[in-house]
Amino acid sequence: MPTPDELAVEFIVDDLELLKVIAHGTRLDILQRLKLPKTVKEIAAQLKLPATKLYYHVNLMEKHGLIQVVETNLVSGIVEKKYQVVARNYRIDDRLLADQSTASKEWERMLSAIFDVTRSEIQRTMQHTKQNPFKDEESAGILWRSNLRLTPEQYKTFYGRLQALLDEMQALQEEQDDADSDLDLYGLTIAYYPVIAPDEDKK
Repeated sequence: MPTPDELAVEFIVDDLELLKVIAHGTRLDILQRLKLPKTVKEIAAQLKLPATKLYYHVNLMEKHGLIQVVETNLVSGIVEKKYQVVARNYRIDDRLLADQSTASKEWERMLSAIFDVTRSEIQRTMQHTKQNPFKDEESAGILWRSNLRLTPEQYKTFYGRLQALLDEMQALQEEQDDADSDLDLYGLTIAYYPVIAPDEDKK
């Protein structure tokens, strides 16, 4: 069974069919929870979904090489599989995204899936706790949207600092990611990117 350090550093999504598979909210959720090996039942418990609803997604992801079986056990006469990601990070090939005629619709699906997951998590938390998770308290979350005016050098500097923080958080997550863990769960969605201003795209 591979440890997180033994996994490939990066899996590049360089095929439109792969992009279609990964551009789905439930499958993105599954990827996030397979940094360490888990069964479908363990994933279902974390996502609070019936396991029967996840088998299709898991089988599809395994078929396309996005996840792998790392352990099998015989439980009550039934073979139970443990799955894990094949790489620590997944990235969409820039060349695939540049081909707008083939990838734009799937790229839109990917963005929608990411933000749909974020929105549903926030809504579910508010419905369950009856509280605003972004209220002004010490343990509150952050909800922030802005445009920044930066030099290319400043952009690269902040990019490096954000990436270093994400690497640190990912390393900590790999140490703590246990299906039986009683640690609190937090969501993180980050988008940091060059922007074409509305008045510039008409030039």
